[in-house]
Amino acid sequence: MNYHRCLRFVIFFACAVCSFAQSDSVPVPPADHSLIYALTKESQLAPLPFEIATTPLRARQIAKSTTSSYVELKGEHAATVLPATASIFLFTLDRGGAHPPLIVWLTPHRGSRRVTAIAEKGREGFAISSAEIVRPIPRGLAKTGDEVFMELRPRVSLMPGEYAIIGNDLTRVATFRVVSAAN
Repeated sequence: MNYHRCLRFVIFFACAVCSFAQSDSVPVPPADHSLIYALTKESQLAPLPFEIATTPLRARQIAKSTTSSYVELKGEHAATVLPATASIFLFTLDRGGAHPPLIVWLTPHRGSRRVTAIAEKGREGFAISSAEIVRPIPRGLAKTGDEVFMELRPRVSLMPGEYAIIGNDLTRVATFRVVSAAN
């Protein structure tokens, strides 16, 4: 089932957080740990805007049955355009039970953007369909206590389209889009 593949990915991701890379070109962790950042052409960190997502799933209740639905963002396009090889920088918790935000590919739907979400029977919350998760190369850059500043790079160049970084809070979904090189 997609939930189990997603869970395996999250476990792999958490293990990758434990290996910290050393590099001269690592950006300095920004002061605001609540934002998600992208690297600009000038090698500066710029915060990505947040949007509010909605879902018909009752994410705060234990699911009575396994249900497939969606998470939706209003509007056809994200305001921010990033290159296909963009690096994303964020702070996440390195502790049991905490899952890192995921980069997901959004599909257009009647003036909105959506990603498939699944609520599994007997569990609270939802999982994103594994087919729509962008598998990044995670790199831990700095650690303070149980908080890790990390870089997420796509394994391959992102296809033109809409993307979101979705965590536990649907009121804080960072969004961006990738346009084709011809545009």
